[in-house]
Amino acid sequence: MGIPVKLIFFLALVLSSTALSAPQEGVVEGTVEPSGASAQVSAVREGTSVATVQAGGKDGKFRLPLAAGTYTIMVSAPVSSFPIRLENVMVKPGESTVLPSVLIVPGSGKAVLAGRVTPPLPDGEVKLIREGQERAASRIDREGRYEFRNLAAGRYEVQATAPGHAPDVAPVTIPENQRVRQNAVLLPIVATDGVDWAAGKIRAAGVGSRPTDAANAASARAMAQRAAFADGQRNLLRIIEQIKIDGGRSIGSLMTDGKYSERIQGFVKGYTVVSERELGDGRIEVMLELPLTGPSGLSRVIADQR
Repeated sequence: MGIPVKLIFFLALVLSSTALSAPQEGVVEGTVEPSGASAQVSAVREGTSVATVQAGGKDGKFRLPLAAGTYTIMVSAPVSSFPIRLENVMVKPGESTVLPSVLIVPGSGKAVLAGRVTPPLPDGEVKLIREGQERAASRIDREGRYEFRNLAAGRYEVQATAPGHAPDVAPVTIPENQRVRQNAVLLPIVATDGVDWAAGKIRAAGVGSRPTDAANAASARAMAQRAAFADGQRNLLRIIEQIKIDGGRSIGSLMTDGKYSERIQGFVKGYTVVSERELGDGRIEVMLELPLTGPSGLSRVIADQR
């Protein structure tokens, strides 16, 4: 029994439409030298990294599938102080764009920056920023370790990131010909009352009542304000204790260790007052805030104790 002509025509239309609507990809291919050099290759479009691969194997070859378009290809290596940028790389549908061999040249300095990222996530990455520009990037190993060699002395910023986790950012000064250690902690993004992950902030309210035995109204208000600040700090601490540090533990579990407890309680005292208002019954309410991430954030407090 033959297939009706109309059915064949309909199937052809469906297949044609599917092919046209499917993403049209091309490939960027290349080689880093010397062979076996450890390097990370990223495709950047409109200022955002859209794909990353490691230059794999002893031959140093890499292959980066990309949607059709124009990209900046960045090749970063731990031994090199500066990434290699290849601008305006054109990717055409169904075609391979072969780049010239990329030569990895060791940096001119002799300083080393190393550390450990906790937890050691499979997609964890560390970037080294100087003067607003990415100088190098590296994936962490199975134990969370990273290392950058041949660095010139100066001030840098270390950015540790991983999908599903809040980034950890820390400034670091590297002396000439020295080895510097900088650890990082990546907090998993889990819904927690009082934590604004998008803004990188921890917020808590505090309420204080006016005492009935105060000498005068001004004294009563000042005492209510102090009580509100104390209440707000207690609430900040309770929120911090609930924040997860990995799949099973919270920061509260760390505070059984005296060094963590002391550091975190000192951190809480560095709050910023976001707002203050008088309630209808004479009580005072304050809103306090602490940074979750960044150079002075909670993640730094934990990382500096590792």
